[in-house]
Amino acid sequence: MSLLPEMLGSLFEMSREPVLGVDARRIVVFANPAAVALLGLRTGDDAARTLPEHILDDPAEQFIASHRVGGRSANVSVRRLEGITVCTWLLPRNDPPCSSHSKALEEMSSSLMAARMAFDALVRRTKAEDDKALGTTVQTLYREYYRLQRVCRHLKLTENILQDTLPLMSGVTDLGTLCRELCDTVGRFFEDRGVSVVFEADFGLHLTMADSSLLECMLANILANSLAHCESGDTVRVALTRQGDRFIIAVQDTGSGIPPEKLARIFSGAPASDGADPGAGQGLLIARGIAERHGGAVILESRPGQGTSVRITIPYKQSDTLEMNSPPVRYRSDGMNTVLTEFSTLLDKKYYTRRMFD
Repeated sequence: MSLLPEMLGSLFEMSREPVLGVDARRIVVFANPAAVALLGLRTGDDAARTLPEHILDDPAEQFIASHRVGGRSANVSVRRLEGITVCTWLLPRNDPPCSSHSKALEEMSSSLMAARMAFDALVRRTKAEDDKALGTTVQTLYREYYRLQRVCRHLKLTENILQDTLPLMSGVTDLGTLCRELCDTVGRFFEDRGVSVVFEADFGLHLTMADSSLLECMLANILANSLAHCESGDTVRVALTRQGDRFIIAVQDTGSGIPPEKLARIFSGAPASDGADPGAGQGLLIARGIAERHGGAVILESRPGQGTSVRITIPYKQSDTLEMNSPPVRYRSDGMNTVLTEFSTLLDKKYYTRRMFD
């Protein structure tokens, strides 16, 4: 019998972070005291009693996955070692939410609306005077306006996710159409950078009950994070499949990847230290929160220099209004505004003209 489970159990015995090991039979072979307290699993227990399928079944050798446990969202670092799956839970701190955030966001939103009205007036003057220099200034102002809109939206979503108050407006959603339209639009913007965005889906309809606006926001954040690490010649592939009672949205890029030391806190909302995209960490936190609000999860696998893979699971949900022989249902979103807002830290100012918003 291998001594590895006993050695790993001794190694993590005093760790404050919950750590347990599971063998190929899904039996717990070791669990430190912190894991026993959090999960209620002990050596010899069936791990599937508590651990979700996306952790037990994912084929990757090393990845980070989201897991809602004890009423809280946590990150789980997973590593396969000689037939043993070692899981480490990285629990968030219980910092009290700031009560002034909502009021500050309302004031910022009002200020942005006033600024937008001023921009529109400036556009009308630009058209009347045919002032190209002024037109360039207007483009810069519009882009900065939408960057601020992105900050406001992300702060509000983050606040709702952390307080577990994210509203969900479910309706019949065609995931295939949602993913395809977003990928096609984003792909056109990044063609001039030499970066391709490709969408693929397995055969059939992909209808489910979900909040299409939130899912679009979730996918946009994942795509923005991938594209921030891509250069000319790179490709971002989005694949939609159905596996049993779950839909899987997989986003795979050939970019620079994420260093191992950053993976542990990738869904924490902490800003990127390299300055590539200050909202990248917050965007992944939002993606995880939206997936969990739908009963799903996010799995992230990355290797420096080889790219990053993000897999989102969305449960298939049927209702009286959802018929699998129905024609595809187009989702309703904010159209071009969503793309120009969520990708505002990556797009050139030349795209920010009044015509794009009409």
